[in-house]
Amino acid sequence: MTDNWLSDTRTSYDTDASGYADKVRGLLEESPYLRASLALFAELVRDAGGGRVADVGCGPGYVTDYLHQLGVDAFGIDLSPGMIAIARRDYPDLDFEVGTMTDLDLADDSVAGVLAFWSVIHVPDHVLPAVFAQFHRVLHPGCPLLVGFHVGDGTRRDG
Repeated sequence: MTDNWLSDTRTSYDTDASGYADKVRGLLEESPYLRASLALFAELVRDAGGGRVADVGCGPGYVTDYLHQLGVDAFGIDLSPGMIAIARRDYPDLDFEVGTMTDLDLADDSVAGVLAFWSVIHVPDHVLPAVFAQFHRVLHPGCPLLVGFHVGDGTRRDG
């Protein structure tokens, strides 16, 4: 299931991992609705019995850390080794691994939640069903999935 879009996305984030981390630093502090959605997600994980939660496309790890602060046993997975290096540096007490949502290196029914904030936006439409099948495969039955998307029909590139 490897495609050019995977290597292009990895290269893009590796190229500017530090700049991206700087750009999103403090985002949650400025966004009460994001904090509220994460708090609700954490509550749903606890209500479903708790357990490990995969932050898929975790980037520099700030959302993984926020979930941890909410009492969730969260770990991060990202396609970009550069992003994972930053996450490990900034949050050394948390687990972060390089991986891809197209082929999660997790056992079936092994996590109590999956979070994918703005990471599926890079997945071509024809691959999305397989990605969501991966999320379904690794989730315990009845456990939550939280997916964040950008709103709009255009493309914006900050240069």
